[in-house]
Amino acid sequence: MISKNLLNGIRDNKFELKNFYLGIILLPSLPSISAIFLLLSVILLSIKSKSYLKDLFNITLLLSSFLIILSCILNTVFINNIYKGVYEIDQNWIGILNWLPYFYFFWLFQKFSTNMQRRKKIIFLFLLGSIPVIISCITQYFFKLHGPFTFLNGLIIFYSRKIDPMDGMTGLFSNTNYLGIWLNIIWPFSLVFFIDKKSKPKIRVLSAILIFTILLCTILTFSRSAWLGLLLGSLIILGLKSLKWILPSLLLIVTPVLIGLGFWPNNNLVEISQKLIPEIILHQFKFNAFENLYSLTRVQIWSSSLKYIFERPLIGWGSSSFPILFKIDNGQDFFAHSHNIILEIAISYGIPAALLIIGTILTLIYISKGKIFLRNSLGQKYSYDKAWWAAVVIIFFCHMFDVQYFDVRIALTLWILLGGLRNIIRIEDYQSKNIF
Repeated sequence: MISKNLLNGIRDNKFELKNFYLGIILLPSLPSISAIFLLLSVILLSIKSKSYLKDLFNITLLLSSFLIILSCILNTVFINNIYKGVYEIDQNWIGILNWLPYFYFFWLFQKFSTNMQRRKKIIFLFLLGSIPVIISCITQYFFKLHGPFTFLNGLIIFYSRKIDPMDGMTGLFSNTNYLGIWLNIIWPFSLVFFIDKKSKPKIRVLSAILIFTILLCTILTFSRSAWLGLLLGSLIILGLKSLKWILPSLLLIVTPVLIGLGFWPNNNLVEISQKLIPEIILHQFKFNAFENLYSLTRVQIWSSSLKYIFERPLIGWGSSSFPILFKIDNGQDFFAHSHNIILEIAISYGIPAALLIIGTILTLIYISKGKIFLRNSLGQKYSYDKAWWAAVVIIFFCHMFDVQYFDVRIALTLWILLGGLRNIIRIEDYQSKNIF
């Protein structure tokens, strides 16, 4: 049977491992139900685990937690005058849930990714759990099956909303960029199963189907960040040698678009291109009055963010403060965040907290890269670890232009994958050691 070896861990005698695997499978489509299984794993692991403070990465995240809590206390006691009447102080404390629990999960869930075989299994489960997402994309876009569909009194929501004329598919997610980053995450996963010659034929067929559908759905999100993430993931997994066919392909695609946008001074060619290329694609790159406004607004968001950060550089303004501050300054309230994860943390909790959190993530990415690519250069096959690393890099890259982190699926996935990078950095012989 397909996945017999990969799924045999679900029948493991450790109850927490079963719950973790079920949580991974359900995470893409049923995050609320997934959270129940993952929390059961957390409770069981918390009873058994130890030595939290023996890991430097845990210490940096613990310091980050202290700074976040300190920021919340100070922003509650000394609330800024411009906030009064417009900022709900409970949001300041609710925002803690976006960080402190994940720092703890980062440590606990490392127990399930201690070697490449376990990480390979988790990668497969992410792909398996993403099949409902792919199906929802296809039914939404091609069969016009629109929601939202709500179950269990709102505990489960499949958005699959009606697609606007100049927008792309969203699938089960509420937003094209949220779907886009999820597809970006599983893209390198599908590639490595296909290129692994040791994969069983049925697995390679399944991965080939996923490669085609993920590619199609990513294109149809019409999300530029998703397109960039797709390119980045391809380059990491396939290597720079893939540029010899990626660049000509991109040139073949981009040239008609540029002509359609009027970059080639030939009216006949422009007219032909505009007839052949779907308007929605031209819309993504068109520099008209609206797009100019959008671009200027994005720059305005970042410049405003820097202004807020330097006004309160040490403790920030509190969680969910950006839309309030931006509305006070600009009279616009349709931006929920700063469109950059580094700026977002610094606005909420201050520069020191942002440096600690982002510094920890970048350190994990940098050191694990050396381990993975060194092994590959020595002829050792660590393609699944490369895919694991690629997914983290893609998430971080996409968060330079948008913030999808506040979707529980994205946040949980990020910290689970970061825990795997921590294990990659460790010495290979885990079997004889109890690292918890």
